[in-house]
Amino acid sequence: MMKKTVIVFVTLLIVFGIPFNGYAYAFEHIVKPSVSTTYVPPEKSREELYQDVFMTLLLPYIQDEVDKYYKEYLTTSPGVAPYGVYILEADRVNGYRGFDFRLKIELHPYVGPHLSVGTDYITLRVIPFYNVKVEKFEHITSSELPPNYQDIIKKKLP
Repeated sequence: MMKKTVIVFVTLLIVFGIPFNGYAYAFEHIVKPSVSTTYVPPEKSREELYQDVFMTLLLPYIQDEVDKYYKEYLTTSPGVAPYGVYILEADRVNGYRGFDFRLKIELHPYVGPHLSVGTDYITLRVIPFYNVKVEKFEHITSSELPPNYQDIIKKKLP
């Protein structure tokens, strides 16, 4: 009986104690905003809800810029998760109650099981009547991909 208990215990340790390489890598590299003063709204707040709606509406513009930048470096386009986009700066271009906005956002595009390929900043202009214009794309840092994702690299990221 003792021998069976030891075998079961060791088996459980092996199964639950040693994660698969890709998942271990992904969990070790969970990306938080790089700027410590970045405001993150309280969980389940109305403000978080509005920010999530807003980011979802902006996501096609963000993803398009990511596609343009990374096509030179990777064979597959990294994804962008709306919950991983952080607002660094937001202002009204025309002053109080003006509806011409400039946003600087931070994002962490990823491949596979959310393996970050780097950190990017995008400055967007949101103008009345549904016009969104990208003013600037900045690649800030590059992240190393694990060995099993090296085949998607066309050219080393700067």
